[in-house]
Amino acid sequence: MPKKENIFQVAARMLKYTMTTLLGTGTDCLVLWFFSHQVFSSYVGQVIVSPMISFECAVMVNFLTAYFYVWRERIDRTVDRCFIRHFWKYNLTCISAFLVKMVLLVLVEKAFQIDVVLCNLIALTFSGLVNFCIQNNLVFRKKTPKELSEELQESDNL
Repeated sequence: MPKKENIFQVAARMLKYTMTTLLGTGTDCLVLWFFSHQVFSSYVGQVIVSPMISFECAVMVNFLTAYFYVWRERIDRTVDRCFIRHFWKYNLTCISAFLVKMVLLVLVEKAFQIDVVLCNLIALTFSGLVNFCIQNNLVFRKKTPKELSEELQESDNL
């Protein structure tokens, strides 16, 4: 079994994750603003389609910072397809956080009738916590030595 992280290590990683996801948040908000204010004029375009586009842009930015910075010591770059394998897991788990974000965004927008970008920031706060837990414990979890050797063997067999 890999050594369990203590609360301070998890807190330090969460701080690093939070700071780097600000890049994704900035990307998300900028792309969302552009599409919701400059491209789409309908409700569906502004509140549904624009957040979907901005989400995928933010996912790419966040994945790259997570892979190369936040969880870099948990990545075994000697294994073929490691980047793609992590990206697919990351993207799929981000979709679940995105669904949480979208539900919250629409609820906040309906309840308070405020700008979609502000609703997005509120929703991102809550969905970000969910996303960190999933990333830390599933996508970029510490692997046992046995799992690492199995991945190497699988990679060698390709």
